[in-house]
Amino acid sequence: MSNSPSTDELSDQFEYRDKVPLKAKFGFGFANAANAIMSLIGLGTIDVFYIKVYGANPSLLAWSWIFFIAWNMINDPLIGIVQDRTKTRWGRRIPYLRFGALPYTLSFILIWFPFMQSELGLFINHFLMLFVFDTFFSMMGLITFGLPAEMAITAKERTKISIFGIVFGAIGMILRWTIEPLFLAGDHPNKFGFQIVVTILGIFSGLLLFISSFNIKENLYTSKEKAFGFVKSITETFKNKPFLISEVAVFFMVIMTETITNGFIYLFDYVLVFSSYSIIFLIIFIVISIVLVVWIYRKMNQWGLRKVLINSSLISLIGFVMVFIIGIVLNSKVPFEIGFFGISFICLGLLVFFINQGPLIAESIDYDEIRTGKRRETTYAGVNALITKPAISIAHTSILGIMGLFGFIEGEVVSLQPPSVSTGVLIAITFVPIICLIIVIISLLFYPLKGGDWQAKKLYIQRVHIQKEKEYLESLKDKHDT
Repeated sequence: MSNSPSTDELSDQFEYRDKVPLKAKFGFGFANAANAIMSLIGLGTIDVFYIKVYGANPSLLAWSWIFFIAWNMINDPLIGIVQDRTKTRWGRRIPYLRFGALPYTLSFILIWFPFMQSELGLFINHFLMLFVFDTFFSMMGLITFGLPAEMAITAKERTKISIFGIVFGAIGMILRWTIEPLFLAGDHPNKFGFQIVVTILGIFSGLLLFISSFNIKENLYTSKEKAFGFVKSITETFKNKPFLISEVAVFFMVIMTETITNGFIYLFDYVLVFSSYSIIFLIIFIVISIVLVVWIYRKMNQWGLRKVLINSSLISLIGFVMVFIIGIVLNSKVPFEIGFFGISFICLGLLVFFINQGPLIAESIDYDEIRTGKRRETTYAGVNALITKPAISIAHTSILGIMGLFGFIEGEVVSLQPPSVSTGVLIAITFVPIICLIIVIISLLFYPLKGGDWQAKKLYIQRVHIQKEKEYLESLKDKHDT
């Protein structure tokens, strides 16, 4: 009988050694905070701002998102491959964070000052700002998306890095969900107050992004490896079966998360009913959400990444069904005190997806490295965006389109909209995610990267990385000695 360690023991040893410095984790968190503030407010609130402040036509904005799909499918894989081929003394990722912070900030601020305010002008301005802003967002987002896979090897350590990103990135979500109802909810949105706040947030985020570039850890040896050409990068990526399976799940996860996050203000305006007791239930809702997320995270080693995503999707699915049924029974008006359990379950799915989307794709990147011998994080992030960025447009289009079908009157205040709009919002925010989550669960059942054999392969990858890093450092020493 062999005395060699089991794959589980190897995995334990592997996870013990796989430690990313705290400074690097904070740097990653800062970058995510800056990116989240600008991207979540920029791409998430643009529709609400144009519709409620300037009276834009929702149907035209929906077409803007549809046309935008074409550019979205080109720019992300192109930028990802360029980043993987970048070779500078700072590394492959750092220069984009450091020198891209300023144009990213300027494009974010310009969103809120449309240069044309007619119906057609707002459509043109909306489309152009999506085009410009998303280009810089892609530049930053591909880096922050792919960095956990380059900074660590184990799903557990990558999840820890992602949690730093989520905790700091949650600042963006909190700010968005605070300033939207504070400045844009109700019949009389505060245009100038909103513009002042987002301008300040943009400047702050740009500075934070710049500072983060001095703290993030990058595997330096990867910048010295010979990269694939453009065509081979794409073809090799699409040969990765686990990646394609995970992309089915991620595509519909994105539709689900974008639908609920972008439809939040409409849910606030048209469906949820608040009372003086709502604050008590809001606190309970926050506690339940935190407890559920902590419980799920502690199950990571026992369940594995795939099972964590499946189980959290099931819980979130139950939440959407609860809110949908309550809304239908109560004529599309849901008292927060009744719906908060369902909303808590929904938020679990959102948070678990935000935390684990990166680690899920990272597993496929590891599989690719075994196949090709290359680390291609931003190429995968770019192709991931090629497949999933249309999901963002689909989510925006479905919300705006369904509201239009249910009688939304452009330029009219919330209180004077027909009651049917509330039903449209309820359907858009709950029924569409229900369908998406069913598809997510089914697709993840076929995801093959799991179990002890896969952990043993990941141990091999870690040893390869250690050897490559050692060879790179020795080459620097030899160069210095000469």
